[in-house]
Amino acid sequence: MRIIEPQLSASPFIADLTPRERSIWRFLATLFGGLAGGLVAGLALGALTIGVFVLASYHPGQDITLLRDAMRNVISPASPTLFSSIFLMLLAVVTNGPVALTFAAIAALIAGVSMRRYVTAAPSIRWPMLLAGLGLSVLALGPLVVGSVLFDPHAKPPPIMSLTADPGGRALYAFASIALLIPAAAAEELVFRGWLLRQSAALTRNPIVLMAANGVLFSAVHLEFAPEAFFTRALMGAGFVYMTLRLGGIEFSTGAHAANNILIVLFLQPLTATTPPAPAPSLESVLQDVFLLAAYIVMAEVTVRWAPLRRWTGADRTTPAIAEAEHFD
Repeated sequence: MRIIEPQLSASPFIADLTPRERSIWRFLATLFGGLAGGLVAGLALGALTIGVFVLASYHPGQDITLLRDAMRNVISPASPTLFSSIFLMLLAVVTNGPVALTFAAIAALIAGVSMRRYVTAAPSIRWPMLLAGLGLSVLALGPLVVGSVLFDPHAKPPPIMSLTADPGGRALYAFASIALLIPAAAAEELVFRGWLLRQSAALTRNPIVLMAANGVLFSAVHLEFAPEAFFTRALMGAGFVYMTLRLGGIEFSTGAHAANNILIVLFLQPLTATTPPAPAPSLESVLQDVFLLAAYIVMAEVTVRWAPLRRWTGADRTTPAIAEAEHFD
């Protein structure tokens, strides 16, 4: 890690911080103004989505209590269904997306920078970089997730198999998971590894501190404080910071973040409105979390150092901090 630290500290993603971004007053104005504007936008779009569902479900003369029960069964059913799981993923996108975009827009306006600076240090968004993060994460973590389901005699059937027996329904669920969870992950990355990381770098360039602080805040905002779940999210957040600093943007971390969520809803737990019971901490879970962080670091390093992947993803389109990295062909 000490070999990489200077390159992380000089990451192009945090190399061009402006005096306005270092202002505590502008930071507070962004925090309160951005949150207020973002929440208004998110709640409005979320309410509109629910309203459309209600109107589509309502029939003239229908007992209003039946409609209320139908809504409750979608938002918080006794057991997840195909429709409720897809609807909740859609609801997450139409609420979190506007919150993140509005917050970032207000932050960029107050700081006097382009919103693109919260996404990438490259001249334009690198979509192949996002696909690389998605694909490498699935290749590295997918076998572990699938294996945990196949070889654990106590594991529940994977959601993609248990929510519906119809092949068309399963294909729809897989498509919806990919199509909806990528933008959902992008929204979180825009705020945490985009805006928050740059703001934190105004206080310190120490990558260990940036990774730890961002990871803890990322985990805390999910309001799930069971030790195992909190530790897992904190390490994930730290890994996403490493990716962002090393690769000069949030594209790769967005793909990795989305891959994690997609694997969960396909093979472990569908999205629900209630938090499932957290397992007790164990040595095995800690080792899995450490492996996850190590895998994220290795993925970023492979992307930087392997010339074909570096060129395809655009990892060499930022600054000498990446272009001069040692690599293998």
